[in-house]
Amino acid sequence: MAGRIPALNWTRSRGQYTVTISGKFHLLGTDKDAAEQHYRFLLNKHDLGELVSVNPGFAEVADLWLEHVQNNFSATRYRLCKARLEEFIKFVGVDLRVKELRANHVNRWIDTRNLKPGTNRLYKATILAALNWAAGKKVRLLAANPLKGLLELPEGDSRGGEVVWPKGVFDQVLRVANPAFADVVRILAWTGARPSTICRVEAKHYRPKLRLWDVEELYRKRKSNRKYVKRIWLPSKAVELVERLNLEYPTGPILRNSLGTPWSSETLGVYMYQLQHKFTDSKDLEWPTGLCLYGLRHTFATNFIKEHPDKLEYLREILGHKDMQMIRKHYGHLFDEHAAIHEVLNTVSY
Repeated sequence: MAGRIPALNWTRSRGQYTVTISGKFHLLGTDKDAAEQHYRFLLNKHDLGELVSVNPGFAEVADLWLEHVQNNFSATRYRLCKARLEEFIKFVGVDLRVKELRANHVNRWIDTRNLKPGTNRLYKATILAALNWAAGKKVRLLAANPLKGLLELPEGDSRGGEVVWPKGVFDQVLRVANPAFADVVRILAWTGARPSTICRVEAKHYRPKLRLWDVEELYRKRKSNRKYVKRIWLPSKAVELVERLNLEYPTGPILRNSLGTPWSSETLGVYMYQLQHKFTDSKDLEWPTGLCLYGLRHTFATNFIKEHPDKLEYLREILGHKDMQMIRKHYGHLFDEHAAIHEVLNTVSY
């Protein structure tokens, strides 16, 4: 910045810190640390030749973040984030400035929703994600996230129990969905696999003698090994379905829609949404809140634990987890490890 660097001042008549940059007067509040942070932010924006605004509207920030999500993430994530942010902006008003945003705005909005803990966390996380992105070094739209550390997120809760499919809903989907979508639902329910994985499975991954899909190659080039699956185990009832699809599609993904186009996580999500809200034959049926295909993975794990509480290591292998951490986190309420340990301990001889 050429010439004299603007100074951060305490303006007694305003009762707060202020700064003037290129003839524009900015009010920075009464907290000295926050004012200094905004001050450095404004100087940096000015030096970069960017629009200087210490207090954009939340709706403006949300629109820009959604554009980022649309360009960098799945259509399903964009659709969900857009719905949550539009609902929040409708609740607080389109004119709310970021500097006026308080944790209480979010908490009062959440209170009107009657959400379960896992969903509560997701809704709050969407607001925080938009603000964190806007305050990031690459974007610099905000000097700081005004809700950082102030918005309480439910800790340790899982949506697993919330999205489990009741048996009646599973039967209902199979009854009203087209055969191609019904095949996907059956495979997910029978294997506990992730939708994103089975959408990429091909006939070449099938190992008939072992009755499984060897899918390790699908994960080898991933930058993160947080979710790394080597195989998907196929129960007897799935083998016949898989072998039929292998013959129908000897090359390329075997799970395809009614037009022969491979399913993706996004198109599966769209069809699931339309089944519940758009299609004439199914939109007026009773559907549980939050019903999603990923819930079939939780349903599989829940049913497995209830029926085989002594075989959790098998479940870990089937779900593709490296250790028992995720199983304890999501399903620990379904089994009593304390009692199980004592039961085994009492059988140990010396």
